[in-house]
Amino acid sequence: QNLIDNGLSFSPEGGTLTVQAMRLKEGGARVLVEDEGPGVPPDNLESIFQRFYSERPETESFGDHSGLGLSIAKQIIEAHGGRIWAENRSTPDDADGAILGARFIVELPA
Repeated sequence: QNLIDNGLSFSPEGGTLTVQAMRLKEGGARVLVEDEGPGVPPDNLESIFQRFYSERPETESFGDHSGLGLSIAKQIIEAHGGRIWAENRSTPDDADGAILGARFIVELPA
C-alpha cells in the first residue's frame, strides 16, 4: 500500500502508476511498482529506506508525510525473508540519461 500511495503522490496529474507481479523461476515472487514522477536522487536510492527520510514534492504540505513508510515496508519485507530496493526508470537506451520515474522492486520467497 505504501509503494502505491507514494507512486500516486509523485506521479503527475494523469500519469500512470504500473504495478506488476510475477513468479520467479527460483521460487518466490517479485512485485514492481513504477511511477512517472521525478525519480529518486541517485545518491539516495538506499537512504530513502531510512527512518524519517522524505523527498516530497514542493506541492505537498509539510507534515503530510513522516518519512517512515518505506522504512516500515523494508522491515516487514525483510522479516519475511524478502528484499526491497529502488531504481530510476530511464529511456531504454539510457543515452540521454532522462529519468522517467521511480521503480520499486520487492522480492519475497515462496
